[in-house]
Amino acid sequence: MFLGKVIGNIVSTIKNEDYKGHKLMLVQPVTPEGAPWKTTLIAVDLVGAGPGETVLYVNEGNSARQLLGLGKDGAARAVIVGIVDEVELEEEAHTRLRAADFVPSDERQIWE
Repeated sequence: MFLGKVIGNIVSTIKNEDYKGHKLMLVQPVTPEGAPWKTTLIAVDLVGAGPGETVLYVNEGNSARQLLGLGKDGAARAVIVGIVDEVELEEEAHTRLRAADFVPSDERQIWE
């Protein structure tokens, strides 16, 4: 599982049958400290996430197909499986971060 920030909705008038009844979200992968990493991806939302929320997602086809109840030829790779309330990091100094703290303050307006 990976951490990501939902940065938008994907709207389509026609979509693959495997996605019927599910929202598609644009997700920016982030580090535990909140810094963006890797390129954005489209994920099937199973938990009702919205833009600006920090989420847990899987990015592996077999796991995604199992979560969506699809067969081996199902068209899914990334799936949002949880909404993150906070991340607790244990280093030299005990640090506790809320989901809103994941983005440096100079970039926060992008996420809000």
